[in-house]
Amino acid sequence: VQNIQQQINGQSQDIGQLQADVQVINTELARQTHFRGYFTTNDEILQLVNPALGDYAYSAEDLLVWDYDGSQWVETDQIVPDQMTPASDANPLPDGTVTAGTSAEYSRGDHIHPLNISTRVPISDTADGAVGDSVNYARSDHSHPINISSTIPLQDSDGSVGTANYYARSDHSHPINVETNASNIPSVNGVGVNGTSTYYSRHDHVHPQQLTYDGNVTASKFIKTGGLGTEVLCANGDTTTIDSKISRTYNTSAGGWIRLCVFPAGASVGNPFIEFKIFSQYNAVQTVRLVPYYTVNGINSISGIFTAPTRTSTNYVIEQGVNELFHTHTGSGTSAIYSAYVRIESINSIVIVVSDQSTYYTNRITEILTQDVVSTVSSATQIPITYDLGNGGIINNMLQVNPTGRSYTTYNNGIRIGNNSNYSVLYLGCATTAINTAQAGQWEINKTDDNALTINPSSLRKADHSVGLSINSDSSIITFNANELVNAGTDQTINGIKTFSKLIQVNPSLDGTFNEGIRISRHPTSQWCNIQFGCNSNTNTGYIDNQWLVGTPSSGAYNPLGFTIVKAGQENQADRGLMISADGNTLTFNGSVIAGTGASNGATNGSVQYSAGNPILWGENSTGTEGGFYSNGTNICWRARPITL
Repeated sequence: VQNIQQQINGQSQDIGQLQADVQVINTELARQTHFRGYFTTNDEILQLVNPALGDYAYSAEDLLVWDYDGSQWVETDQIVPDQMTPASDANPLPDGTVTAGTSAEYSRGDHIHPLNISTRVPISDTADGAVGDSVNYARSDHSHPINISSTIPLQDSDGSVGTANYYARSDHSHPINVETNASNIPSVNGVGVNGTSTYYSRHDHVHPQQLTYDGNVTASKFIKTGGLGTEVLCANGDTTTIDSKISRTYNTSAGGWIRLCVFPAGASVGNPFIEFKIFSQYNAVQTVRLVPYYTVNGINSISGIFTAPTRTSTNYVIEQGVNELFHTHTGSGTSAIYSAYVRIESINSIVIVVSDQSTYYTNRITEILTQDVVSTVSSATQIPITYDLGNGGIINNMLQVNPTGRSYTTYNNGIRIGNNSNYSVLYLGCATTAINTAQAGQWEINKTDDNALTINPSSLRKADHSVGLSINSDSSIITFNANELVNAGTDQTINGIKTFSKLIQVNPSLDGTFNEGIRISRHPTSQWCNIQFGCNSNTNTGYIDNQWLVGTPSSGAYNPLGFTIVKAGQENQADRGLMISADGNTLTFNGSVIAGTGASNGATNGSVQYSAGNPILWGENSTGTEGGFYSNGTNICWRARPITL
């Protein structure tokens, strides 16, 4: 019991000592809880915020302790504890194993610890790494042995963590990981897809152009910097307001061609229209209106209205502005694509504005004013220009004048063309697109300055009217290629060959001097003079079957200068045709003298009688059927038989 009691007393003492220790610890904790720190000046302590009763602070200014009494900071006469501890004169220890230490001295402010650095070469990095057991620091200028790879870097692939324990050099380069097959080109824009290719795109790659896009295109914002919600981004990067018409200014100092728009391929009916206004600084506005013609077989033409400027030159030349409108096309049928162009002369600048456009089939007018001026265009179909009808106008298709309420006697019931410098002309077969040129095959009916009327090719016009048909000012003389055809005031001679249809009728007005009808003179050399019957109507020389000749032969022909009726082609045969000698005394038929001087089987006068409608044939004394009457001077025989009178 006594031992137990002694143990209890000893334990009680231990408990009491522990309680005292706890009290000391609590006191120190409380003290540290109220400790507000070291301060350089007293003013810094006085300015501390939210002090509490029991708070204290150390001042370096007077090396005294300050207490807070609940209402204010109070300077005490207690010296700052650090000032009661002596400074150590020993050299500071190098860093090493952690220990609380036993020294009661403090370190001076300018103390320096000895260097605690490694003298070994730093090791290379490893794959697994290690905590290490060295107590030395590394020098600031230390360097690890290079731990780099000496193999060529791999190409990019599906990705891998890798197993190499080496770093890549800073100047390393991976093998190019791009498509090198020239036949594999970038895809055309389409429906979005992530793709499966393991290749990158080269920075200068180009996607094929997507000329048409049938789907809806939506965008949440402009790509153009500074774009507004009320603006539309044009294909060339310009912007215009939604309410503004599409327009573009062109620099045309060298002339050229401007594409107005494109009419894409189509396979159904439906024809939109578009209208352009063209402005320049020299001329008033011009208008171009275009309408494509679409069918189920594709587009096949473009119709257009193209007006000239209000002001043109005296020769109707458009020197400043647009002077030609035409269209080109590629493909055919449902694949045909048409483009409309205008040609401009040299000018500083020109503005083209879309002034009107159909609200139907708007997808059939594309690429409006998107192309720059070009210097050449392939062969095209021109759309004629229309001038002001009051000043050099062109009317397409047809012009018809229907006089109403006008009198022929006042010369106002048709088309009237006035004089200019005493000239007035009607041109036929002229160019369809210009009003001041002549072209092959162009003719003109011209009232000349000497009041004559001429008809001739425009390219062969002569001031003396020596080419073409001409009627003089009083309508008395008609000439053709300077040859007089009709002269109402004088007798005239017509040279050359003239062919007349229907008939020629002569009404004699004189008599008694061999001038009451038709007179045909002899040829000056051959002296032939004749009339041909039944000749070829398509030629003026030669003869055909059953053609007859009536006339007088030449002096060197058979029956010279006589009168002959014979089938054409037999005029130089002595036994063919009916002939009257030049002296008029002998009549011969098929070589036989049937009357007149020299008749051996006929009478020198009188007449020939006919029997039963058959002519008497004078021929040889023959019993054949081809024979006829024969006379031997004493008897008359018929087929070798004497006729008894």
